[in-house]
Amino acid sequence: MIKKYKDYLGKEQLLHNSVCNYLDYKYPDIFYFHPHNEGNRSFYERFLIKVMRLRPGMPDLLIPMPNKGMTGMALEFKIKPNKLTKNQIKVINILNSYNWSVNTCYCFDQAKTYIDEYLKNEYLND
Repeated sequence: MIKKYKDYLGKEQLLHNSVCNYLDYKYPDIFYFHPHNEGNRSFYERFLIKVMRLRPGMPDLLIPMPNKGMTGMALEFKIKPNKLTKNQIKVINILNSYNWSVNTCYCFDQAKTYIDEYLKNEYLND
């Protein structure tokens, strides 16, 4: 990570990065992604995301890998005292209805536990 920019990352972004580093190290063949929903946008970008149907409230990290009878796994990162927004609750309920494992993580160890529980016994390089 470029040092001069790392100083500007918030606690939630640092948590997100730590979890991605863990996934890359422990589960290098697992496909995951971050739907880039947050951020300040220009007028054109705001127009474009409406045209392209960006969905507010998507979790921070998605692992679209079926496992243990679930469709995939999603993680939402929060730093206390932050709470889920109404849009996030709505999307989590939708994903749950589609048989996704969705978890809110307030620290690295919590995210690691959710990931390992979801992927254990299914990942050969463990």
